[in-house]
Order: sequence, then structure tokens, then C-alpha cells
Amino acid sequence: MKHHFYNAIDYNTQFIACPDCDLLMHKIRPPDDRKSACPRCGRVLLQHCRDSVTRSLALALAGMCLYFPAVLMPLLTFQQLGLHETGNILQTIMKFLDRDYYFVAAAVFFSVVIFPLLKLSLLATVALCLRLRKYPPHLGRLFRIYNHLGEWVMVEVYLLGIVITVIKMLQTVEIDFNIGFFCFTGLVLITMASSLAVCRESFWNLIENKGKSDSLPVQRDTASTSPFANLTAAGNSLAVCSDCDKLSPVLNSMPEGQQRCSRCGAVLHLRKPASIGRTWALIIAAALFLYPANFLPIMRVEFFGIPSHSTILDGIILFFQDGSYVIGLIILTASILVPVFKIVGLAIVLLTIKLNRPRYLRQKTAMFRFIAFIGRWSMLDIFVIALLGFFVNFGFFSSIETAPAATYFCLMVVATMLAALTFDPRIMWDLLSSEKPQDKSAITGETLHGTNS
Repeated sequence: MKHHFYNAIDYNTQFIACPDCDLLMHKIRPPDDRKSACPRCGRVLLQHCRDSVTRSLALALAGMCLYFPAVLMPLLTFQQLGLHETGNILQTIMKFLDRDYYFVAAAVFFSVVIFPLLKLSLLATVALCLRLRKYPPHLGRLFRIYNHLGEWVMVEVYLLGIVITVIKMLQTVEIDFNIGFFCFTGLVLITMASSLAVCRESFWNLIENKGKSDSLPVQRDTASTSPFANLTAAGNSLAVCSDCDKLSPVLNSMPEGQQRCSRCGAVLHLRKPASIGRTWALIIAAALFLYPANFLPIMRVEFFGIPSHSTILDGIILFFQDGSYVIGLIILTASILVPVFKIVGLAIVLLTIKLNRPRYLRQKTAMFRFIAFIGRWSMLDIFVIALLGFFVNFGFFSSIETAPAATYFCLMVVATMLAALTFDPRIMWDLLSSEKPQDKSAITGETLHGTNS
């Protein structure tokens, strides 16, 4: 099918719409080292970055240099009574496959091995093209894929899992840190630094304008006028691209779902299609997985041939009994409190729409952003199980194996993450006015301007 594109550069250079509440504002660049935030919901909209492309390229190349030794070289060596076990990240994942936990193995493999490499490679490719002033046709699509991977790269969560595993076993086994551990730690730090170095607005402007810098005026006041009567983009037949935040007029001549963003190629919608129904389905599925994930055994421990089973709560209690209160609180928060908070929080925002209660929308939107941010940290317990299941394997003396709750727990985490990605918070803000996404008015009026933060 041939896709048509519509040039909305006049709208996009003069105005910006908040991706979280759809408020339409003048697009004015904030001063150096400052950020511009939406005055209605608090979402950060614009920031002025220096040398973002150069710093991102350097960090991406450094990360790729560390990637292969971090993944392929041994992480740790556990020794006990003359027995020892050493291995790398791939070997810890193979333990899940040996026990037929295919979904868990795939989740760990993609989030710790495949997606980090893909993210660094895409960032290096896009930044290098911008640095060399080369603009291939699919550069915008490559950067769009890079941004999508941000939610699913979990190397920092895996590193925290290594730390918890070491603390848990430090009193019973002798642990040596191998070169893979130090390479992986460096990889995590560089990956996090590269994410902070990327200025999405600068990258998108360079991709769209073929290297020309933005000529936006510096922000000085907090109020401005625009030729729009309605405060929202949808109320003025303007769609915000869900991937690159570009504003585009909605064309009546094109069927729903066939108009694409001219900058990144994403399908344009005034609101995410079937957002409420899909989010309800995902959080209900997550709630159903919650019980077996927390009350079925997640580990099977054998000590001198005597098996015992441990749930997530059993492991937390054991940390508290051993005096490791900080580690116990971390696992309690990541494995139990965070999943429950995500399910309840998403249910609250969905009920806000269902019951037509437009109160505390700013706080609910901030809560939704927090839910989207913390989603991946719930995988912490799965990573700890992967490490313990491989390194604590001393035959008849002691061994740890994965139990059925691991699959349910992994399914619950993935369901809550997908629910956060599916939900469109702008639907909550539609309750404030009688504007409908299909309204076509565009007459003189006033709108708010982003504020510095």
C-alpha cells in the first residue's frame, strides 16, 4: 500500500502540543541548560542541549566496545568446598532453557542481550549519519526504533540483580569478580549516560531539516497568543505523532490509520486506537497473573539432596531475618509493591475516564508517567533467579532451580508494561472540555506557553 505524507512544517515550527495532555502552545526554545514544561500537566517538552550528537556518538561507540566482553566473558565465580561455578550472561539464560522456561529465557535474552546491542547500534548509526551530514531516507525510522527500545533495555536492572545475588550468597560461598563483571558495569554506566545525552528534539530537528539548526526564539514569558480557539491539538484537527511528537493536520480525505508522520513514518491518530479497552484487558491479565506469581514457588532449593520450595515472599522474609533490610526492601518494592501499584494506578486512571471524574488530573498524569518509568524494574526478581540458578549449582551439596511462578511473574511484568504503553493519558484531559477530536474549529484565541524548569 502506498502511504501519503502531508507537509505540516508550518504548524510544527511554530506550535507544540503536549503528548500527555494535548495542550497546544507556541513552540519557543528554552534558555541554555533549561527545560520547558507543560503548564497544565508538568510534562517536559523541550530542552536546549549542547553537542548532543557528538556526545551520543562517543558514548554509543564506547558502549559497543564493551558490549561483547560484557556478554561473553565470565561474570562471577562461586566457590564452595573445592567446587566452583563460573559463567557469563548467556550461560545464565541457558539455564532457563534447560528447565523448559522458554518465555522467561526469551524475556531475559532480549532485554539484556539483544535490545542493548540494538539500541547502541541504532544510536551510533543515527548519530554518525548526523555528524557526517548524511541523511538516508530511513534515518527517521531508525531513530524511532531506538526510542521504542528504551522501555525494554534492562541492563541496569540486571546489574542490580548481580549485586543482590552477591550479597545473598556472600556469607556461604567465596565469590570472585571476573572481567565480564567490570565490563558489564561499564556497559551499564555508558548505556545510562548515552540515554541522558540524547536530546530527542535536537535529533528530530536535524533529521527533518537535514542538519539545519532550529531558529526558535528563546523563551522569555509565560503567556502567548495563537490563532486557535481550542486549547488542544485534537480540538483543532492537529495530530501529535506518538513517536516523534510532530504536529500534523489531520486530512479528511485519508481513511483513519493511513495518514503517516512525514518525519518518522509512524501512523497518525488523534488518540491511540482502542486505548481504554486494550489497557483494561492487559491490567486484568496482569491481575490474574499476580496471584500465581506471588504464591506459587519461584525457586526450588536443594541442600544435601533435601528439596525445598521458596516463594517471592519467602525470599523477602529470609533477607529480613538475615539482617539485609535494604535488599529485602528493594525486592519487596520491585517484586510485590511495584506490580500492585501499577495495576491499581492504571485502574484509577481508567476509572477516572469511565466515571467522568476530571479531578486531580495533573497528579494522575504524573502517577501514570511514574508507572511507565518503573515498569521494567519488576524484572529484578527474574534476573536474581537466573543468576542463582546458574551459579549455585554444586551438585548434591546445594543447587537452586527455577520454579513455575517465574513464568507467571514474567507474564505479569510484560502485561503491565504493555498496558502503560497502550494507555493514552490525553483521554483523561478530554474530560475537561466538550471538545471532540473531530472538531474542526480554528479561530483566534489564546493558549498557554511552556514554563521553565
